[in-house]
Amino acid sequence: MKKYRAVYIGDVRFNECNVFELDSEADEFVMINDTEIRYSTEAVMGDTDFLVFSISDDRATLEDKACLEL
Repeated sequence: MKKYRAVYIGDVRFNECNVFELDSEADEFVMINDTEIRYSTEAVMGDTDFLVFSISDDRATLEDKACLEL
C-alpha cells in the first residue's frame, strides 16, 4: 500500500524534522508524532517548502508535486 508523507524543509535546520502523513479521508497531512498538528492537503501541495514523498515497500520516493494527484 502506497502512503504519502511530507516534510517541511525549514525544519531541517533544527534537531528534529517532523513527518506528516496523508490522511486521505480527512484530506489533511497529519504529523506522525503529534496528531493534533495537521495541514490541509491544499496547503502542503501549494507550499514549495514542503517536500512530498511516496512510501512503498519501505522505499521513499520524492514526488514532483506538479504532477501528483492525491
